Amino acid sequence: MFSRTLRRILGPAFAAAALATAACGGGSDATAPSDPPGDAVGNYQLTALRCTGNLGGGGPGLPVTFIDGSGDQLTFIAGTLQLADDGSYSLTVSATYNGGAVTMTDEGSFTRHGSSLSFSSTTTHQRMFSGNVTGNQVTADSQFGGIHFDIDLQK
Repeated sequence: MFSRTLRRILGPAFAAAALATAACGGGSDATAPSDPPGDAVGNYQLTALRCTGNLGGGGPGLPVTFIDGSGDQLTFIAGTLQLADDGSYSLTVSATYNGGAVTMTDEGSFTRHGSSLSFSSTTTHQRMFSGNVTGNQVTADSQFGGIHFDIDLQK
């Protein structure tokens, strides 16, 4: 299932060892004015991923490998999330899929309501949708290759 989902998302690019990612998440009250980016601004490093779908593998820290029922392996190696003063964001995640290197990116704008973050992508495959910032940590809902993950990032 994991492999079919990736092939459907990527089509011909899948054979070139690319990986598309998309994210979905909860929301905040869109009618309320957003807070300034404030303390959320900074560079965050990916520290952990938890699959909320049905993949095997996983574990603490990075690198971490997830395996689908067909034996396909997705290994997350590293990642960064940049949240800027102007309300823009940029995500880059390095991984391997069945041994081939892939880089997954996303960028756009974010808004903050208290500790809640909402992301609006300007790319074809949105990877970040919602999250929370607490101190120097961001926890976010994400989706990689059609599979949902919770990710942790640390300043």
